[in-house]
Amino acid sequence: MSQFIRGFFVLLLTCASASAFAATNDAGAKVAWSYKGSTGPEFWGRLSPDFLLCGKGKSQSPINITKNDLEKANSLSLHYQSAPLFLMEDGLTTLTLGSTQTIINDGHTLQVNFHGDEESISYAGNTYHLVQFHFHSPSENEINGEAAPLEIHFVHQGANGSVAVIGVLVKGGESNPALQAIINHLPAADGKEYAIKNETINPIDFFPLDHDYYSFMGSLTTPPCTEGLQWLVMASTITATPAQIATIRHAINGPNTRAVQPLNGRLITYSMGNNG
Repeated sequence: MSQFIRGFFVLLLTCASASAFAATNDAGAKVAWSYKGSTGPEFWGRLSPDFLLCGKGKSQSPINITKNDLEKANSLSLHYQSAPLFLMEDGLTTLTLGSTQTIINDGHTLQVNFHGDEESISYAGNTYHLVQFHFHSPSENEINGEAAPLEIHFVHQGANGSVAVIGVLVKGGESNPALQAIINHLPAADGKEYAIKNETINPIDFFPLDHDYYSFMGSLTTPPCTEGLQWLVMASTITATPAQIATIRHAINGPNTRAVQPLNGRLITYSMGNNG
């Protein structure tokens, strides 16, 4: 009997462990939240127990990045190439964050999805595969207290529940051909992915030539505001015409921006990229 009981408890522990690893947080998709009014960012932490970090987290994103002398050796390599163009507006993304499958809606936005493992980055010895990129207007992260009209977030999934997000700020200026290719094929309906025939997209076309970047630890900028994400924000900006920025902002029903969050002692480092 004792062996049976021991075996039964081992089975229970095994099931509990598997259940914990397979846990799902889909509140970000099911609970109504927004960027204004009683469901706006200042109330996110009260909308669901799963959103507690939105109100009480200590490593939240976005942040105001201030230039400092704390430099770090470059450990970022971008491995991007042309891929089929998949567009979605107001769509959902599933990421493994720690041991939890987390379903997020990245701020009621326009996103470009990637379904293969070819698009990736290497950072600090780890590989992260590009899952999608999406837009926020105005920018969520600021540099020296200054926001840009638009920010692109490149969301990457790594092993063991790690996630890395690269932010690229977009300012008004010359026309952006890569952005125009997206504008030319804006989705007709929310929540559905569209495969754009005979069109490809290369994420590197949305990056500045100068790959210097800031790095810090942060969180999702939308509910459930999960922490522990590696953030990298390009120090240089790219440009788009005011008309292109306005078109994207209209498509995402902007503004869709969370206010900058306290640093709470976090370090921001600056690295010189491979710019040659």
